Amino acid sequence: MKKKYKYNNILLEVNKSQIANSLITNFTELMAGFYEMQSTFLSNLYGRYESIETANIVLCFAKNTHLEIIRQREKHLNHDISFNNFWNNFNTIKKPAHKIVDIVNMTGLPKETARRKIKLLISKNYIMHDKKIKEYCWNLLEKDKKNYFLIVEQEIKMLSKFISSNANSINIDLNNEHGKSCCCSVQKEIKSQFSFYWFHFLSCQLKWLHMWQNKIKDMDLILIALQAVLRALSFAEKNENLKDIGLENLYLLIGKTNSEYRKSDAGISASSISQVTGIPRPTCIRKLNILVEFGTLVRDEKSKQYFLNQLTENRTRNILTKDNVHNTVKIFSEYLTVVLNAMIQNQNNDSKKNIA
Repeated sequence: MKKKYKYNNILLEVNKSQIANSLITNFTELMAGFYEMQSTFLSNLYGRYESIETANIVLCFAKNTHLEIIRQREKHLNHDISFNNFWNNFNTIKKPAHKIVDIVNMTGLPKETARRKIKLLISKNYIMHDKKIKEYCWNLLEKDKKNYFLIVEQEIKMLSKFISSNANSINIDLNNEHGKSCCCSVQKEIKSQFSFYWFHFLSCQLKWLHMWQNKIKDMDLILIALQAVLRALSFAEKNENLKDIGLENLYLLIGKTNSEYRKSDAGISASSISQVTGIPRPTCIRKLNILVEFGTLVRDEKSKQYFLNQLTENRTRNILTKDNVHNTVKIFSEYLTVVLNAMIQNQNNDSKKNIA
């Protein structure tokens, strides 16, 4: 029976252990939604910047830009930080500037790699450079405005779905509007306080990407591996007994398979990955082969498809390690705790106003 998080019609705050336990208990449902969200987010980044490493640098500037927008409330308590007002905020605030060493610290990229990527971003007008003080800041051009809003709108929908699924899993009702779904209410809340929620979302993503940068170095591999994980989780949810999941064996579940696995539609191909992620097919083939060398994937010679390795000791030695899976749960549990409690507080404030 789910625990009720309500007292006298007021929602109670949650803590990260409750979120983490829910992610574990409802792993295939919630984490499949997580991997789907990450696949969309990273694919959008790849489409704009042609590499996750390059995009990671832009995320640093974007995160701190949203923080500067939030800080406008120190001057004006009711300052509008909504999605609709973002473009105005972006063009009126003083843009946060960073040196290369700041980018290195935030991303984990080698200094020379960061320098090379920043030069590329400057050439494409994504970053501006103050040559006098050797600092850089984020740049969004008017011609990119429509595309930026379309992409972020899609990401907000995916994020809202993930947040509402996690809220529902612990019986928290974030639907404060009659006739609308919880996901729609969450989406409306994110848009109304956009810079607050996006600052925390980007902070979480940077932590997660920093983890992978330290461990794998090539973050495009993570986007490709996600596609295999999504297929395997879909297969596992339909075919495996998932009742006895705990923190100690959680990492073993990803890709847990049986003899019917290779005959199923759980495989991926270079063409399908290229279509989903935007990564060129030749690059997909090269990186899929790296994942085979890592032991994460195996290639079926007959179908030419790739599957998560059925040999656990091989599959879990690089990407799908116990630490990596546990750290992912930890990072996103902390994020969800902040976000859900902010939404709970806002909903409780609205309820008190209605009572008054």
